[in-house]
Amino acid sequence: MTNTTNTSSDVQDMVAQADTGARNPGGIPGKILWFVPLCWSLFQLWYASPLPYILDIGKFNNTEARSIHLAFAVFLAFTAYPALSRSPRDRIPALDWALAFAGSFSAAYLYIFYAELADRPVHQPNWM
Repeated sequence: MTNTTNTSSDVQDMVAQADTGARNPGGIPGKILWFVPLCWSLFQLWYASPLPYILDIGKFNNTEARSIHLAFAVFLAFTAYPALSRSPRDRIPALDWALAFAGSFSAAYLYIFYAELADRPVHQPNWM
C-alpha cells in the first residue's frame, strides 16, 4: 500500500508542477507570477474583442499582437519553469530573471520599434 500511496503522490506532484509551472515562489516574485498571466489574459481578451475599434484605442495589427503575445510567453517560460534542472523551485534565481527579461525584450522588439522598422527602405542588392 505504501508504494501505491507514494506513486499516487508522485503523480499528483507531477501534475501540479505541469499545471502551476514547477515553481512556487513567495513574496513579490509569486505575485508577479500571478499578475503577468492575468495581464496576458486581459490583453488577449482585449485584442479579440471589438472594444479597440469601438473605443478607437489599443488597436494592434497582427505583427504587433504576436510580438506582445510572444513576449508574455517567453517571460513566463523563464520565470514559471526553471531554466536549469538544478534551479531552485521556491524562488526565481537571477539567471532566470535575466533570461526572462532578455527574451521578452527580444520578442517585444518588433512591437517597440515597429514604426522604425516599417519605415526602413528595402535595399536592392548591388550586384555590380
